Amino acid sequence: MTLIGNSLVRRPLRLGLALLIGFQLSACATIYTDASDANKVTFLNSTNESRADLQSKAQAYCMQFGKKAVYRETDGGVVTVFDCRP
Repeated sequence: MTLIGNSLVRRPLRLGLALLIGFQLSACATIYTDASDANKVTFLNSTNESRADLQSKAQAYCMQFGKKAVYRETDGGVVTVFDCRP
């Protein structure tokens, strides 16, 4: 293979590896959604983090607005919601 041929093969391999790592990292994290605002924090909890762990993250988020996070009863699915209350 020529030098040019090697670089054409390596570039897509690097991109594929970077995408694979990115997808794995995003699949392992509990994330805030765009639905979060000064009145509520919404998590997509794909890793089944405990409610206590999510509570501490929600507390930190709500403190930005001078509020306290209070768990909102949900159907127990992947979405977990905390209200930010004064």
